Amino acid sequence: MLGAPNPRWIKLYGQALDTGKPIRTEEAEPTLDRIFDLNIFTLDHDLNRVAVLFTNITERKRAETALRESEESFRQFSNASASGLWIRNAKTLSMEFVSPAVASIYGTPQNAFIGDVEHWAAMIVPEDRDAALDHIEQARIRRSDGSFRWIRNTDFPLYDETGVVERIGGIAEDVTEAKMAVEHQGILLAELQHRVRNIMAIIRSTVVRSADGAVDVNAYKSSLAGRLLALARVQTLLTRQANRGGSLRGILESEIGAQAHSENQYELTGPDLMLAPKAVEVVTLAIHELSTNALKYGALSVEGGKISVTWAPFEKHGTPWLTIDWIEEGAPSRPPPTRRGFGSELIEAKIPYELRGSGKMTFDPGGARCHIEFPLHEAESILETDAPAQSRLYGGIIDMAGAPGLTGKTVLVIEDDYYVASDTAAALEGAGAKVISPCPTEENALELLEQTTPNAVVLDLNLGGGGPRFEIAQMLVKRGIPFIFLTGCDPDLIPEELANIARLQKPIALRDVVEAVSKV
Repeated sequence: MLGAPNPRWIKLYGQALDTGKPIRTEEAEPTLDRIFDLNIFTLDHDLNRVAVLFTNITERKRAETALRESEESFRQFSNASASGLWIRNAKTLSMEFVSPAVASIYGTPQNAFIGDVEHWAAMIVPEDRDAALDHIEQARIRRSDGSFRWIRNTDFPLYDETGVVERIGGIAEDVTEAKMAVEHQGILLAELQHRVRNIMAIIRSTVVRSADGAVDVNAYKSSLAGRLLALARVQTLLTRQANRGGSLRGILESEIGAQAHSENQYELTGPDLMLAPKAVEVVTLAIHELSTNALKYGALSVEGGKISVTWAPFEKHGTPWLTIDWIEEGAPSRPPPTRRGFGSELIEAKIPYELRGSGKMTFDPGGARCHIEFPLHEAESILETDAPAQSRLYGGIIDMAGAPGLTGKTVLVIEDDYYVASDTAAALEGAGAKVISPCPTEENALELLEQTTPNAVVLDLNLGGGGPRFEIAQMLVKRGIPFIFLTGCDPDLIPEELANIARLQKPIALRDVVEAVSKV
């Protein structure tokens, strides 16, 4: 079998003769590209005779080498993988191997899961535990630092040489960030939907309200176009400032400057001041109405007219407030208006209702005067998030022919947008109900409910912005007072115990409000 004797093997034969002890070893034979298992033992010491049993183990050694290389490759792969790799016993589910990434994913030492499956199961939140043990796919865990993470497992069978499932392999991935990203995308989509609904509702309300008092089509077109542009400027400002509000001086310069013939026609006096988003919305629209009125009838309608606007913060009841005074000089003489128009209502009704302040319009021989004051607190704008959308009723009679009657019912309207609240109240009164003064805040509503028990309540779910709130709803349920929801929110956000409460999605037809109230 061999050519020249292998020097290494001859040495082993001599060693066996010298010691008289058998030798068992594995030796390579390069000339044959083989590896042999040698069993060498002495036959006759005096005659220098040894016996050798040769077993060709080349394939076995190659398989072992390949296995070692495979195991080393797997070790390097598992050490480098950001996903956690694990292997369990198929019968007992006990963990036999975990990769280093498991430590970072689960926030626990790498060997903590070796052994009983309960070590792993203990980290899964109780409500997910049974499902995870039954079919390990996705579960929430609570790490030792108290944080919750979502873990997705992909498991697969590992077979023995007979095709029987001997072990279960798995890949664990921390999908918390991806899951949060999907949820955040859903929130952004909902916010976009609310924003679009709110803007469209405001436009609808502005379109209808602008018709009241318009003397002809051209006057209507002009006033409507100006108000829509003012809304566009508010929305642009809030978007550009990332919903942080805006500069009062900037608002005044923008709105008055758009109407004035030159900068000499107006003077602004006051400190640099940032307004909250809600104040930006209301004040911008108010200044637009004042500026438009001044251009049509007041100080901006003549070359020598002038507008002076002064503002200053002050303290009232221990909280910061702002006062704004608008004074026109040199306006043409004209009789004072006999009715409250769009701008007057906005200043004298919307400002008190939505900003919790006050507004007063007067008309002197020299032109219009306006005094506004309100508290400087943070509040969301209807144009920036899922704040209430607008319905429509103004300056007319709702056609309630064929609608359910509400005679004898006392109804409380809890809604933070002035136009929505006043329109809803008018619709209910048109159907015969007695409406308790609308409440713009949770505090107002709770205080009023301490003093009276209405037959029904119309409840906005998003008072003051910041998402739906359910404190008033839960109190109404406890007291047995029937109510309906007005909401622009996702119905899935409503708790299960309130799921049977009637919901009207904004924007809505006011007849639907009357019909819903008649059924509770």
